[in-house]
Amino acid sequence: MHSDDSIPSMRRAPRRTAIAAALVFALPVIPSTAATLGDAVTSALTLAEQLPRAAALRDESAAIRVQAASLTAEDPAVRLKGLSDRFTENDGAYELEAMLDLPLWLPGQRDARQALADAVAGQADGLSLLLHWRMAGLVREAVWDAALAHGRLRQAAAALTSARSLEQNVAKRSAAGELARMELVTAQQETLAREVELAAAQVDYDKAIAVYVQLTGEPRLPEPLNQPVVPPTLTEPLTLPPDHPLLAGAGGDVGRARAARERVAADRHGHPLLSLGAKRARDDRSLDAVDALQLEVSIPFGLKRQHAPELAGAERALTDQLADLQQLRRDAERALNGAVLARRGAEQALTVAERRASLAQQALSITRRAFDLGEADLTALLRAEEGAREANLDLALRTLETGRALARLNQALGLMPWTE
Repeated sequence: MHSDDSIPSMRRAPRRTAIAAALVFALPVIPSTAATLGDAVTSALTLAEQLPRAAALRDESAAIRVQAASLTAEDPAVRLKGLSDRFTENDGAYELEAMLDLPLWLPGQRDARQALADAVAGQADGLSLLLHWRMAGLVREAVWDAALAHGRLRQAAAALTSARSLEQNVAKRSAAGELARMELVTAQQETLAREVELAAAQVDYDKAIAVYVQLTGEPRLPEPLNQPVVPPTLTEPLTLPPDHPLLAGAGGDVGRARAARERVAADRHGHPLLSLGAKRARDDRSLDAVDALQLEVSIPFGLKRQHAPELAGAERALTDQLADLQQLRRDAERALNGAVLARRGAEQALTVAERRASLAQQALSITRRAFDLGEADLTALLRAEEGAREANLDLALRTLETGRALARLNQALGLMPWTE
């Protein structure tokens, strides 16, 4: 299938012959406004409602940054205190206090939160890239499933056209007495068999298109089917790029875990508490009240054993993320090696299929000429047409398989489709 082929209508006429006539050889052409593969991926992400995940992480990063820019390490608090001897000696003695508690930053604590905010923002970028890459893989598979189904549909339509032409030729020669009636029946059976194949190919294509439309919401296959279009050079061993989306996503998780560990370590000493306030007091009614300002400082000890569980938990989370990153790297390298081998195999299979199709077409031409001259029977012609039909179908599918192998190689390399 070429990238300029659009999706044929999914409605089928009641009669199989009407279907066959509508699908012979060509399908409608995609207009120039067809979506690109990148557009299809973005549309699929929107339908799947995955993009808000990255947006939520960016909001979290902004919130951490606002907290780090705050004047106090935690929420300030107001303390009020009152003492009176009204219900005891009743000499008129009292004390009134009002204190404002201000948790303070220790050196490094504010910077640790800024670093955590940066790490969460990096995690959001990595997640966004990872979501696009994963969806690109699903869309690429759906596109090429539809393309392969379309290739089978085109070949089935071409086979039906050939069978109809042969049936008409046999009918004329049978009417002229050159061929037996049984030859015409055989040709008619061949035409019916091709109609059944076309109907089955149409069903398979409708299913593949339905999957693509449900995934992307796009009514047409993208143009071109592959992005990037130019295949990588396979003469040298391909290596996993350092900015591979799978590694970028895992790297963002590692960065956050590392920043979270540093934040926990910085907070291990707690936050000093600065209290500012005023006090009014008198000893009895005969004396004037005395006003005073108060200043208090509370410094936590920050014992290591009290924060050991939280520190150990942060270290364990970082270790888990590092282990996951290494496993993902190995998985990505294995997938890349498999894609490279599959691409080479597809190219080799295409070369063989081209030779096979050429030979089968030569054999068909010779047999058809012999049949027209009465030197070969219908059975030999049908056998030659069957061989040519299978060879042509194999060539078409091998061509498409080469395109799908390129798509899978692009996916394994982490190459993202672009949008316009």
